[in-house]
Amino acid sequence: MNEVDTMSTDKATTTIAVKRWRLRMIRCLMVALLSPTVVNAATYQSAESLRKTVEDFLTTQTAQEKRQDIEISIGRVDQRLKLVSCTTQPQAFLAPGAQLQGKLTVGLRCAGPKPWTVYIPAQIKRYAEVIAAARPLLRGAEIRAGDVMPVRLELSRLRNGYFSEAKNVLGKILTRNIASGQAITPKRVKAPILVHRGEKVNIIATAGALKVRGKGKALRDAAQGELVSVRNIRSKRIVQGIVTKPGTVHVQM
Repeated sequence: MNEVDTMSTDKATTTIAVKRWRLRMIRCLMVALLSPTVVNAATYQSAESLRKTVEDFLTTQTAQEKRQDIEISIGRVDQRLKLVSCTTQPQAFLAPGAQLQGKLTVGLRCAGPKPWTVYIPAQIKRYAEVIAAARPLLRGAEIRAGDVMPVRLELSRLRNGYFSEAKNVLGKILTRNIASGQAITPKRVKAPILVHRGEKVNIIATAGALKVRGKGKALRDAAQGELVSVRNIRSKRIVQGIVTKPGTVHVQM
């Protein structure tokens, strides 16, 4: 082989080597560019998984609620969070004394090799049928069957309580005006007066199996279940008893 042929062969070999080197470099660059995406997807806990864990936790916590509709909404999770993917299921928890109503914060704790804790905002809305005024009602009026109706309301608006059955408000006296559709709460009603001051009442006194009846005069107004002082008409003695029904006071001797 002459010198010209040798030079041609060397040149061809060099060209092939250069092409192979370029191919290897391209492959390396592709791996370098693609690898971070794959690693990140597998390494960091996704925001969606955090939200799902919180939602499942709150759903379980409220599963035993009766006669209420529950709406659970999970707040936004900061997409900038870089939480190492937990090797076990993150444990959800609430702060001591937290109530499962209204706005709250749920903690998520990872106890894996690289532990972390994060807090996710959430909101629980509770709805239930409560007893409300079927028409405008005036203070001092006695509530009758036609005065009330059930309405579906969000319970966080009823911080003073509510009634779920009409029988619990019938016969009670309103302590303030109530608009149509407005919930009737315990603070807006009172028990009717069954014994009036100065009124003659029946006294039923019991001592074990012994029962004695007498007449007395009430010294103040009192509703059912309230303690009232009564002056015995015959003996003039003042005793205290519980109002059990209109005009009747039970005295335990």
